[in-house]
Amino acid sequence: METGNELVLDQMKKSVQKLGCSAEGFGDPTLMRFLIARSMDPEKAAKMFAQWSNWRHSFVPSGFVDESEVADELEHRKVSLQGLSRNGYPLMIVMGGKHRPSKDHTQFKKFVVHLLDKTLARYLIHLICWLYKWM
Repeated sequence: METGNELVLDQMKKSVQKLGCSAEGFGDPTLMRFLIARSMDPEKAAKMFAQWSNWRHSFVPSGFVDESEVADELEHRKVSLQGLSRNGYPLMIVMGGKHRPSKDHTQFKKFVVHLLDKTLARYLIHLICWLYKWM
């Protein structure tokens, strides 16, 4: 017997397919983020997921932003990753005084996507290492 969340997730997956998009490769926790953001309405969540997926594929076609694409922003050294906090979350230090607004907004958006992807990847690596340590 399926729980309420599993039923709503299945409805959302069917709605995503109707919109011509695929939820393959995305786990249930990712899809639940969209459901929670849209008050557990599978139609609205599917529409939001499809829009995000299309944006992500058009903005970052290779799946990640290469450092060479954001080299101008990286050379300012305005952001650095400093390991983990006491609670185990990735710690990012942003030095606002070093930020100068870029004339190329697309490059700055790619820089933000690059930072968030790197931060999440680092967090996942630490989480996986921690899990293996306790196995």
